Amino acid sequence: MKFNTDPEWLERQAALEDNSYVSVGGFVWAVEELERRRPAAELTRAAFIRLLQLARRDRRLTLEQLSDKLDVELGELVGLETDEHYSPQPRTVKKIAEFLNVPAEKLFVLSGLTRAKDAHFEEAALRFAARSQPTEELSDEEHQALQDYVKFLCER
Repeated sequence: MKFNTDPEWLERQAALEDNSYVSVGGFVWAVEELERRRPAAELTRAAFIRLLQLARRDRRLTLEQLSDKLDVELGELVGLETDEHYSPQPRTVKKIAEFLNVPAEKLFVLSGLTRAKDAHFEEAALRFAARSQPTEELSDEEHQALQDYVKFLCER
């Protein structure tokens, strides 16, 4: 079901109800506000995931070895690296900050547990996440799969 989020429509509906409060309007505006905030958190979370992956690989550690080193649950680290919507425990973020020797407050923002006060922070996180993606050449199988899928999309 899709909600009508047009404020003018909501006001007209309230007028029809003798100008009484239309409770769904507050809900809709709250949902819109959440939608506006979400992209920043997703972008910083992408940078957090990438930072963790690269730091772990730079130290040549498996997720299991990192789990032991940080004294955190293996499932927590697997969730962090494989599920972009996974919300880590604050203790885990603090342990990762200690491991990386970076301020925990910054990692709390990157992980999505707190919000950035500085727009430049989010911009830097976005640039890091974008620049840190590998640009290796596709294998023959990957190239063929890509071509086949694009062809499929164009045919439909």
